[in-house]
Amino acid sequence: MKKINHILLVVIMVFATSCSSDFLDREPSEQIRDEKFLSTLIDYQTAVVGVHNQLQNSNTYGRYFVLVPDVMGEDVKQADDANRGKEWAEYEGDFTHFIPENIWREFYEAINITNQVINSDKYEPIPDDQAAYDQAVGQAHALRALIYFDLVRMYAQPYNYTSDASHMGVPIVTEHNIEGLPSRNTVSEVYDQIIDDFNTGIALMTLEEKQYYMSRQAAQALLSRVYLYKEDYRRAIDLATAVIDDGSYELAEGDDYLRQFLKGESDEAIFEIAYNTTDNPGSDHLGGMYKATGYGDYFPSQDLLDLITDGDIRKTTVDKDPEVPSMFLIDKDGDIRVNKYPSFDATIYTDAIPVIRLSEVYLNRAEARAKASGADRDEAGAQADLNMIRKRGLATAPDVTAIGDALIAEILIERRIELCFEGHRIFDVNRNRQDVVRDDCTSNICTITYPNDRFILPIPDGETDVNPNITQNPGY
Repeated sequence: MKKINHILLVVIMVFATSCSSDFLDREPSEQIRDEKFLSTLIDYQTAVVGVHNQLQNSNTYGRYFVLVPDVMGEDVKQADDANRGKEWAEYEGDFTHFIPENIWREFYEAINITNQVINSDKYEPIPDDQAAYDQAVGQAHALRALIYFDLVRMYAQPYNYTSDASHMGVPIVTEHNIEGLPSRNTVSEVYDQIIDDFNTGIALMTLEEKQYYMSRQAAQALLSRVYLYKEDYRRAIDLATAVIDDGSYELAEGDDYLRQFLKGESDEAIFEIAYNTTDNPGSDHLGGMYKATGYGDYFPSQDLLDLITDGDIRKTTVDKDPEVPSMFLIDKDGDIRVNKYPSFDATIYTDAIPVIRLSEVYLNRAEARAKASGADRDEAGAQADLNMIRKRGLATAPDVTAIGDALIAEILIERRIELCFEGHRIFDVNRNRQDVVRDDCTSNICTITYPNDRFILPIPDGETDVNPNITQNPGY
């Protein structure tokens, strides 16, 4: 694998204590010498917490990595005075903009930490610590897989863009090298790395984890998503089924559905980014992009609202009380606002940001079953999976009877409804070779046709300026 310099300027002295009190009793990070670090089990565990901490950042899952794929789609519309991410909603962003620069940097900084954990040989676990050591290393592999998947989705065209996925992906970096000037690997090579890392992590992780840490089940669920994007439907079905049949998770219903985005730790959450009052992103939290009490840059589009049946819990427009938030609410001006990430106090911003939920796993399996060929095609199973999600939202919803392309279309619509504002939309558009058509359009561009160079972000100029081996995406 290639080694890297300019992408990974920050070394592993990024430590997080916000996710768990288990890691609080440590030397200050500035006092830890390189030769000492990663010489104990607690070092490995703390470094893994540091990776989770990177995912809390407002440039990653804390805001922009989730926001940008949605503002590029048709499920949100801009406010007149929108000021954050508007360049990407209007398809006018370029390689000098801070969003592609910051997402790229923060994700590669997280990869640097995972590489340190995976490659270190300073610690030999005693038998009693072997499972915990394996868990930490397995988490590092799975987290590296997730981050590479996020990078290749954001900065490269989808797997099916070329027949053999030979188009440009992102640099694969598995070791730190200050002299390295890597070129971009192909999308096929990046997917191979992702799949290998997830499988390694799944094999190593045997301990149970809270929803806000990477776990074996989270890696399986995310790998089902990877295989779906790769159009390897048999493996997508198998991984999704393994998570569903595990029995550790169940779909949230009633008020619990709405509450899961507020406080986290829902039975439906497989992996989520959690915050507390210490590590919250303040006014930069994701919900603040939608709320009138925040920046309020974006509204739910009527295109999306029209897809949701009246009475479906996902179309709730009355804020009942702070402990049971609504998916949407009507503000003082009569506008419908997104309230999926409501926070329980104007100064706390502790919403839980989903990375993957059980509902998506059902939808992944439904789509894979409906799109598979031969013996793997299972339209009855796809209908049953879709019914699970649809009837959870509205118990009286009619049974799914569509078959063929009509069934696939219904599954993709259900993904829009169920996963709205969770950072999926432009990826689903692009991998399904669809156009973005905004009927309720407040942007200066209302139709974006597939294929499109602008469905992905540019490689930031901070990278291309210092590394002549990094090529820019077409159209930028």
